Amino acid sequence: MKKVGMTLLSACCVAMLLSCGGGGSEGDPNLTGKPFGRRATGQPTFTGSTVTGLIGIVVDSSTGTPIANVAVAAAGLNTVTDANGNFAMPTIPNGASVVSFNIASHAPQSRTVVITSGIETSVIMLMTPNAATTPSTFDPAAGAIIVSGTAQLNAAAGALRLSDGSLPAAGNATVILTPLSPALDAYLEPGEYVAGGSTPFETFGGLDIRITDFAGGAVTNVTGSVTIDIPVSTRAAVPPANVTLFRFDPISGGYVADGTATLVGSVYRGTITSIGPWVAGQTYSPSTINVCVENQDGVRISGARVQSDGINYSGGGAAVTDATGVAQVPMKLGAQAVMTATSPRSSNSATISAANSASDFVLTPCLVMPTSGLTIRLTWGSSPSDLDSHLVGPNSTHVFFASRGSLSAQPFAALDIDDVTSFGPEVITVARLPVGTSEYFVHNFSNTFAPGITASPARVEMRFGSQIRIFAPTAGEAANRYWRVFQFSVAADCSVTFTPLLQWSSTEPANPAGTSTGAYCG
Repeated sequence: MKKVGMTLLSACCVAMLLSCGGGGSEGDPNLTGKPFGRRATGQPTFTGSTVTGLIGIVVDSSTGTPIANVAVAAAGLNTVTDANGNFAMPTIPNGASVVSFNIASHAPQSRTVVITSGIETSVIMLMTPNAATTPSTFDPAAGAIIVSGTAQLNAAAGALRLSDGSLPAAGNATVILTPLSPALDAYLEPGEYVAGGSTPFETFGGLDIRITDFAGGAVTNVTGSVTIDIPVSTRAAVPPANVTLFRFDPISGGYVADGTATLVGSVYRGTITSIGPWVAGQTYSPSTINVCVENQDGVRISGARVQSDGINYSGGGAAVTDATGVAQVPMKLGAQAVMTATSPRSSNSATISAANSASDFVLTPCLVMPTSGLTIRLTWGSSPSDLDSHLVGPNSTHVFFASRGSLSAQPFAALDIDDVTSFGPEVITVARLPVGTSEYFVHNFSNTFAPGITASPARVEMRFGSQIRIFAPTAGEAANRYWRVFQFSVAADCSVTFTPLLQWSSTEPANPAGTSTGAYCG
């Protein structure tokens, strides 16, 4: 079992919505001036003006690269992301709004936000790039079998229609099938995991389908036989033999139960009634988790979005903290989930175990949302079973499973979750940044390579204020057990620079700060 031999190892040896204010250029490694909000003396020297309404950034889910020219729409308002992936809707009305994100190169996305007076709301949206589709064009009048990996669309001759019910224009239509991977990140599927307005469900895989006829019209309706294969993607140990098909409703931001699908090998196969995003899933009885959120001084925070993310199931729910700083967050009854708060910044994370997931459970202690700092989230596939997060830096800091750290005392960084049974997440939260150089790396504790870290696949997501960086392994893993992901350097004035490493090592990386000591910002 892991943790045996801990002393020997120690000796040899980071949905989602953010609330924040201000703005700045994105996409470069030096993040000085990027995260929003005022800072006191001794805290990171970030600048920015307070804003109202909704702001955000849209990034590629595979690379973390900001995406320009994404069409963003909400509450009758429209805008596009700039060259650095940023957007702003300062006049969006208070209350709940469904925000949609569309660009030809990626599967569409959607999220529901709650806008509150006096609270600056921001979205960090991940969009999945289009998958390769064969054939990429076909004649709707003749029908075709379309393939993308193990995903498939089988459209009978003449089965497709435009939104007004008319036939597609004569000639070849363009088709894109993009599988969505909730096992990697449940929030890569659009919208909220709610069917019929209030019934929560978990997902076992999703598929986005887009068809454009020869004249450029959107093919959305189905009048004949159209079946799909959705690749299985779930954190659940055993996918069920039969599930419900849910179609995404872009108006409500939720889903509508519409058919069934059967497990056939590694896919769910079923018949669909429209063209668009579809999810294979099943409803569940929810547990309500009462989660309080506070800052590092113990002051409760209202207007924070608290989100559950399943550990042994794929799915989640969200709620916003009230005036007392408490949110009632749904999760699957009897399952395990991670709770995280965002707005104005990311909090630490806490695990709700099956033993504690009663229908009305109070999470203690409160989630802590530090004034400054960052979160690092590691996720991966079913194998290797155990990948470990490590953070090393000034003041002889080494945060990992054998030395979990603390948010309230030195090193002001902590491993919130240590996952030893596949998928993750493992989350390291840094509450106060140390002056000097720190490094984050991943250790393949399982020491298995079929697949290894690269083919698992593993992904590291770093969030720092309004910034997001996503790191994927590069070539060269071989039998190397350590993946050096990135370093960050904090100057004496508390400005911060991030440096991607993306290197492999057969031995544990040395602490880049050596034995040096440094003050803490924040």
